[in-house]
Amino acid sequence: MKLKKLILYAFIPFTLGACTNWLDVAPDDQVNENTLFSKSDGYRNALNGIYKNMAESQLYGKELLYGAVEVLGHSYQNYGELAQTYNALYNYNYKDKDAQSLIENIWSKTYTAIANCNGLIANTEEADPSLFEDNILEKNLILGEAYALRAYLHFDMLRLFAPSKKADDQKTYIPYYDKKKSTYEPHLTVDQILEKVKIDLLKAKDLVAAFDTLDAQHKSGLLTYLRIEGGVKQQTYSPDDLFYAYRGYRMNYYAILATLARVYSWSGELDKAYAAAMEVINSKYGANYFSFTGASSFNSNRKLYSELIFVLSKKTLVEDYEIYIPSGSNNDSDTFIIDLYQIGWSRGETADARFTRFLSTYSYNYYSAKYTHQEGSSIGEDIVPMIRLSEMYFIASEYLYKNAKTSEAIQMLVDVRFNRGILNNSSFTSSIRDESSFETALISEVQKDLLGEGQAFFWYKKFDKNISYNSTNFVLPTPDNENIF
Repeated sequence: MKLKKLILYAFIPFTLGACTNWLDVAPDDQVNENTLFSKSDGYRNALNGIYKNMAESQLYGKELLYGAVEVLGHSYQNYGELAQTYNALYNYNYKDKDAQSLIENIWSKTYTAIANCNGLIANTEEADPSLFEDNILEKNLILGEAYALRAYLHFDMLRLFAPSKKADDQKTYIPYYDKKKSTYEPHLTVDQILEKVKIDLLKAKDLVAAFDTLDAQHKSGLLTYLRIEGGVKQQTYSPDDLFYAYRGYRMNYYAILATLARVYSWSGELDKAYAAAMEVINSKYGANYFSFTGASSFNSNRKLYSELIFVLSKKTLVEDYEIYIPSGSNNDSDTFIIDLYQIGWSRGETADARFTRFLSTYSYNYYSAKYTHQEGSSIGEDIVPMIRLSEMYFIASEYLYKNAKTSEAIQMLVDVRFNRGILNNSSFTSSIRDESSFETALISEVQKDLLGEGQAFFWYKKFDKNISYNSTNFVLPTPDNENIF
């Protein structure tokens, strides 16, 4: 795969106004790399720009959130409701020209972000710590986040464009770009990519640990009311430097740990996945960093802020989602209508708050209300969920079940369901009779709890379970033209 050139952006400096203004960085014309990295603001703005790029519609602002990947996981029904591009993806027709274009955009946008990670990493490593306002602490923080983002992005390319470990054929699939301005990197095997991802994440974890886990002020910054926008309006404390605030919007220490749990789970290292997931679940500073949200507050808190470990910000998220909501004004062939049967819900569901509070109806059809305007408040409507607490429970549950701790494994799933308002779980627990039925139950909980967050498809793929009556093609084709820039 060839990279023609590395693009680095200059960004409008962030201000101290609204709580996420530091994320509102807008790319300017291409600038000289030496100019960009001549002072500390250049490093900060380059990092913020990568987060902003990731929140674009071609990536986690739509396609890898509630768009293409949810279609691949059949979260939506397809009786004429899906637009042509999504109809092709639903049927795994990757030869369709519109589907090919969408896939190519995901590929190119992701590797563009990776290239910018590499540019930031190389320049940060070479920089003298005295250039940064907080010296080595800030240098390591920026470097750690850049390594973590590079790993996160490569890992999702692996999950999309290569087979799962269960179906691994030892062939090569995607390149791993870890050098500044590299013009070519060979395609690697699944195991080779996973090894590089883990190396980057472990390095990132060590680099950000000094900031997130040692200093009392910084440790308190990971508590919910400071971590993300959902609680920011009520806060009485704000760091002097806004760059260090709102760690939930950044690759913080626990976001890196949660990503490691996800990676270890994918690679089949379930013991390591369990250890990482439990460290996230049990993390606290006085109070737990991450806790389940009460079902009674779901209507005004559809993102469940206290459960979010890592998020992105997209100011137009609600506005962009509106065109996919079934209504009298929207084209019926371009809407995302939930497939209740696929997910495991029935129209008469009353106990599960994920059904009663997170779905809305139009003409007997259900759609996700997660990215619609909330009742009474617009706080947090920009939030793009990337990793949340319940996924850590799902990862831990798999380890427990496959290590003969059946009752503990099922209890992890019941804990999630209980916090979604389901008090009677007897029929659920009795439905789990063996490993296959456990995996089916786990996928159903993933699809319900992480609906519209782009994860269910990957759990189907991990367990190699067909999604449709026909064979599921889990591996997206590598674009014919791999040139990125």
